[in-house]
Amino acid sequence: MGPEHLARVGIAFLGAPTQGAEPNVIELADGAGVCVVQRGRGGGKVYVAPDETLLFVPSAMDFDTGLAVFLDGARTPVTP
Repeated sequence: MGPEHLARVGIAFLGAPTQGAEPNVIELADGAGVCVVQRGRGGGKVYVAPDETLLFVPSAMDFDTGLAVFLDGARTPVTP
């Protein structure tokens, strides 16, 4: 799956952005996926792997810490 598709997966997980706070999408190195950053109150980051599994971290966690946890295999359980 391409980065655009993975970004859509992350945006769908986060829900509709607050007005004027479009999420920022960062492609991860080595094809590890993308990180979707939702700015604003109650924001956070969603790291999305190529297999569409993901990890949500709150905005209080910095990018590099979240990335390390994601690359170590941590994922957020998603209920259908």
